[in-house]
Amino acid sequence: MEKTIRILAILLAAQLLLAVAMSFTGPNLAAAHPNTPLLTLDDQPVDHVTIEGPEGARVVLVKQDKDWVLPDNGGFPADRTQVDTLLSRLEGLQRGLPVATTSGALTRFKVSEESFERRLRLAHGDDALATLYLGTSPDMHHVHARTGKDDAVYAVDFAVYEVPDKAADWENKAILQFPQDSLQTIEVAGLTLHRTPAASSEKAAGGGEGKPAGKATWQIDGAGQGEVVNPAGAQDLAGKLAQLRLGAVLGTEAKPEYGLDKPATTLSVTRKGGGKLEYQLGPTGKEGYAVLKSSARPEYFRVPSYTADALIKAAARAQLVQAASSPVATAPAGQPQGDKPAAAKEGGANHGNPGPGPGPGVTDQQGKTP
Repeated sequence: MEKTIRILAILLAAQLLLAVAMSFTGPNLAAAHPNTPLLTLDDQPVDHVTIEGPEGARVVLVKQDKDWVLPDNGGFPADRTQVDTLLSRLEGLQRGLPVATTSGALTRFKVSEESFERRLRLAHGDDALATLYLGTSPDMHHVHARTGKDDAVYAVDFAVYEVPDKAADWENKAILQFPQDSLQTIEVAGLTLHRTPAASSEKAAGGGEGKPAGKATWQIDGAGQGEVVNPAGAQDLAGKLAQLRLGAVLGTEAKPEYGLDKPATTLSVTRKGGGKLEYQLGPTGKEGYAVLKSSARPEYFRVPSYTADALIKAAARAQLVQAASSPVATAPAGQPQGDKPAAAKEGGANHGNPGPGPGPGVTDQQGKTP
């Protein structure tokens, strides 16, 4: 009996020693308190973001002054709103109850050092602030996540698609956009379109609110005889240029396959307070996109086919001019405006200037032959 007790005591002591040893050498599996921020940034502003994905995918975002850039893509501007939105979402993530607290769960939920859907590293300069792993999704509104400071896995209100791991998904697609009311001229297809800004609203007599400002008008140089500007077409082209959205950056090296030796469209614009901007747009290729070059940037850009085709159509001469609605619009100065002499329109009676009488066999207004 005493021998049995001694054996059990030895086994109990061994278990206690093993437990103490594991507490010092094993991973930290304790979960943090729920309903607290998942990430702790110590009130430091984030100016470096590194996003890693499967198969070595990697994107680096760096803040310069107020803007974000992609240093690995020649410093091309990133979408500032997109980056700021991401940081705001990350800072708002809250811990709930942990889904798992064992080291084996890290691999199962794809939030381990070796296996993850996304790994985000946030830093201020050279100071690392936080590391976040994103893995599998329990449902469409949540993703399994853990921080680099602990091994507890949480299901947080987030999605992997909010953190793309390709640089093209972070580029500023609106880099060539400008306020449409700053546009002054468009030169295309042998035409020069002049935009006249809308007149300012007139103040009503007696201090009323006044009339609303009118619409901008267009004038044209280079139109043929009997042609006038098509204001709807001019406005459509101006809108497409002002709101031009790009697909992806192709780099700064010109390549023959871009098709810019024989562009589908060449045009230029001038803006208020700025110089002339040149645009060249190649034909839409089999890949489903065209290549655009603007003098505003050193890069060549991929433009989706639906954007390119719409711009090519809008820049066609047939869309920018139309036949004069009546001869009045094209009559030379000093000439009678109309298609017939006034006397003919009035049956030969020109008030104040009788002119020649009706010819033989022609009845007057009373039906009598002179």
